Amino acid sequence: MPVVSTATSTAPPRALESLGRLAPPLGAVAAGAGPVVLLGFSQGGYPVQVVAGYGVALWWLLLVGILTGAIPRPRPTTVGWVALAAITLLSLWGGVSLTWSADPERGLTEVSRAIVAGGSLLLGLSAVRAGQGRALAGGVLAGLSIVVGAAVLSRLSPGLVPGAAETGAFLPSTRTRLSWPLNYWNTIAAAAAMAIPLGLALATRARSPWLSGLAVAPVPLLALGLAYTLSRGGILALAVGLLAAVALIAPRPVLIRTLIAPAIASAIVLKIGLGSDALTDVLGGAAQTDAGRRTLVVAVLASLGTFLVQSGLASADAAHWTPRIPRASRRGFLALVAACAVAAIAVGIAIDVPDRVQDGWARFQEPVSATVNVDERNSAARLGSISSNGRYEMWTAATDAFEAHPLQGIGLGSWESWWNPRREDAGFVRNAHSQFFELLAETGAIGALLFVVLLGAPLAAAGAAAIRRRPELGDAALVGPPVAAFAVGVLVDWHWQITALVVAAMTLAAVALGRGERPDATPPPTRPRWRAAVQAVGLAAVAVGSIAVLAVALVAPQAVDASRDAAARGDLAAAARSADDGAAAVSFAASPVLQRAIVAEQAGDLRAASDAATEAARRTPDDWRPWFVIARVATAQGDHARAVRAFREARRLNPHSSLLR
Repeated sequence: MPVVSTATSTAPPRALESLGRLAPPLGAVAAGAGPVVLLGFSQGGYPVQVVAGYGVALWWLLLVGILTGAIPRPRPTTVGWVALAAITLLSLWGGVSLTWSADPERGLTEVSRAIVAGGSLLLGLSAVRAGQGRALAGGVLAGLSIVVGAAVLSRLSPGLVPGAAETGAFLPSTRTRLSWPLNYWNTIAAAAAMAIPLGLALATRARSPWLSGLAVAPVPLLALGLAYTLSRGGILALAVGLLAAVALIAPRPVLIRTLIAPAIASAIVLKIGLGSDALTDVLGGAAQTDAGRRTLVVAVLASLGTFLVQSGLASADAAHWTPRIPRASRRGFLALVAACAVAAIAVGIAIDVPDRVQDGWARFQEPVSATVNVDERNSAARLGSISSNGRYEMWTAATDAFEAHPLQGIGLGSWESWWNPRREDAGFVRNAHSQFFELLAETGAIGALLFVVLLGAPLAAAGAAAIRRRPELGDAALVGPPVAAFAVGVLVDWHWQITALVVAAMTLAAVALGRGERPDATPPPTRPRWRAAVQAVGLAAVAVGSIAVLAVALVAPQAVDASRDAAARGDLAAAARSADDGAAAVSFAASPVLQRAIVAEQAGDLRAASDAATEAARRTPDDWRPWFVIARVATAQGDHARAVRAFREARRLNPHSSLLR
């Protein structure tokens, strides 16, 4: 009887089985990287059209996926429930504050950002429930590396990304600072500051040598991207992230060894990349292209070398070829910490730290012009400055707003209207350059406390995981360093408005705040049907409510965009209809009404322009822009008395504007 080979019959099932095993981790990597890349190349997710549109898609995915079982139902830890409650209450309280906000339309945008942050946290918890927390974190690392790598490529090969110079053209004083694709240099630096310690943590605890090498391979490019931003806040965030890695990631000797190859490779790349005036001064032309090509080759080789060295070390560890490093006892570790503290105190006394701190604090409070000139702001010399670049004045103004309204704040979206009459220079800012201080001013103690809880929850979970070293705590410690770097960033800058970075941080926070299913764990008891029904109804209510809010947030900006596009085509009738539709659909939005006034002014219908501008001023009485348009239209009408009154009101609301001098 002939023997029939079974190779052909067993190969397809085995291939399908392998693909089935790869699908969950690949899906988690895509869930971590996809949103960061998508939002990163959409102006960072800053425009409300981008963040609200993404939020609608995200919450529809959560609603349909979780209710149908296509996405695992999230299973937060106790601290995870606290974080979910914090972001939910922050969204609700922010929405309530719109009733007393000076600009509820802008406040609704900030509510949308909080809703997207909550959805990202929920989606991350679902991936963690599926046991893919580490793959999810790897996806975030990939997404951040792609965004920062693209930014570096725009400097090294400017011909590939012509639009990368738009921010520098709009703000010539920032031309030498790497901004694209997030359109803000400090956020590029913050992304790199999150990615570097995350890569080191994942490499230290990777399950295979090639994954260990892959995790640290982007570090040289990330370091170069951070250097090209000239961001002091980014350097501070990176330092905090690395210190958190040393504190949280075990075994520490392996972590420190993991740092060696990326550090050497980064030093080489920085030496080449920062040694070229054509690249640092953004000279353009053939000089920058040639220097960029050489630097790119060195960077690629450095990343490849980092990958090979780290993979080799991890392989040697797996084969037990490297000597086993004894774990330091807790008593010895505490003794080392005490010795370092004594040494630090001795050094502080020797160099007279108190006087230096006092002098530094005085310089931190000084105006920008008193400490840093224009040239220093765009060169490495700025790294030696401790000027706050106006942040101290903004934070002081935010504290004043809090003291005036300690419980409820001035209302979400009101910061610019509060700041403009109180600023002492001619610089324009829309945010307080600190999410904590901005929320303190706009939502009072309640909003600021909820924000602290939201950021503190994953850090507390990571610290507990590092101390207890319990398997059920999963990979929480791995994401502590990048979340710590993110926390520093949002405390000193307006990174919260760059949604790509927020989505990355909330996704990583989910790794620390979720419970995964372990194959060897005892199956949880069957839940009562009524409890499952309540949870399904609750999820549906939250998702539908979130989608509704996000949809409303989209109406006014989309109407304004449609009106501007029609006006650019010369179709003023269509432009007027679009603006009118937006104004009618959202009764508190001022932007479509103001756009209607501008369209009517262009059409020569001064009466309609005056009526629309007056309505815009009624909707946002503390915004100087409608008053400026009223003054302009009244001048054209010959009503000089009204024009003067409107102009004076605009100047009162924004006395330092160059348009109103």
